[in-house]
Amino acid sequence: MQKKWRINLILLVIFGCGMLCIFLSGIIPLPKTPLSVRFEQQGPPGGDIVFRARDAKNQTPLEGVSYYIDDTFAGVSGSDGIFVLREGSYPVGTVMFRAARQGYRDWISQIDLAEICSLDLDFEESSIHPVLINGPPDRKIDVVFVPSDTAFNGSTRTKLRYAGYPGGREQFAADVSRFINRTFLASPSLMYENASAANAYPGKFNFYYFWDGQTFGDAFDGCAGTIPERYWEEVTFGDLTILLYPKYYGRYLDPASQPIGCTNTNGLGNVYLKIAADQYSLGIHETGHGLYSLMDTYCGNTYYRENDPNPNIWSSEEKCREDAVRRVRDPDGCRRISDDSAGCRKDFWRWDPDPDIMNEAYYGKFGSASTDRIQGILAGY
Repeated sequence: MQKKWRINLILLVIFGCGMLCIFLSGIIPLPKTPLSVRFEQQGPPGGDIVFRARDAKNQTPLEGVSYYIDDTFAGVSGSDGIFVLREGSYPVGTVMFRAARQGYRDWISQIDLAEICSLDLDFEESSIHPVLINGPPDRKIDVVFVPSDTAFNGSTRTKLRYAGYPGGREQFAADVSRFINRTFLASPSLMYENASAANAYPGKFNFYYFWDGQTFGDAFDGCAGTIPERYWEEVTFGDLTILLYPKYYGRYLDPASQPIGCTNTNGLGNVYLKIAADQYSLGIHETGHGLYSLMDTYCGNTYYRENDPNPNIWSSEEKCREDAVRRVRDPDGCRRISDDSAGCRKDFWRWDPDPDIMNEAYYGKFGSASTDRIQGILAGY
């Protein structure tokens, strides 16, 4: 009898707790999906999906938000912040969803569209500030500048750290604009004389700078420096990131000193390079690596590879001469990459005449072979 009484008591307690939870659920709201992304079921899944975009700070509707599903443009929000994805116009199953508007951070997520009926998105202001925009990011080469709070003194081989970028956002924005004007926008005058459509090159780029007043890269942590994770979390579309530091002090003496400029890899993607804000010619040299995968043509402790197509160095004299004949260049212009004064000799050949900016770095132009490669890449934009 006592055992039966205990069982009844336990069941009564469980029942009471359940009723209390039901009562409290009407008073204390259960945890929701964060306000920034809120799903609402207002009809049967699989039908029309209503997207509502708002400014996270003041909750006003956002017009002009572009929506992409698996990297395919789906539509744009109207003046009321609403975009409706019609039934039958989207794939079944999980997709990569992206919503983007200039001046705000992108929303990127994997979503099963067949499971929702509406989606509210609160957009936070972006730390990405446009400088010169020539078209949609997916149709242009997007270059983003990020500030460094370090510089270097090559004479004393010491790293200098500042409380942010010297001069703050105003100085950084001015340095970025000046750098763009003296490098990218000057590119037609830096190309080989016979380059076709060189004046159209600047229009193939979009330029931005990143600034939140708190996030800074370190230009002198390794060859090309380091860029904080916070930057990569927000800048998801950049083809080239330029880590800009204020100035290189003293003289670059030898490999024991930190280099003035350096690129971390070749080709488009999450590529970045570091350069001083006042080193325009060297900046052009480094973008030759970062944007076009051009190889150095000087003899030294650097990386060599014959690109395909349109190389600017070749792995044999025979290949260099064959390419020169095919492109109506003088094959006798082919010469081995070497420096007798330094006792340096490489098994690669170059053609572009000096002053070749991929050889001298601090002056010169892109030669015929380099320009052919640049043209081939820019033709896709």
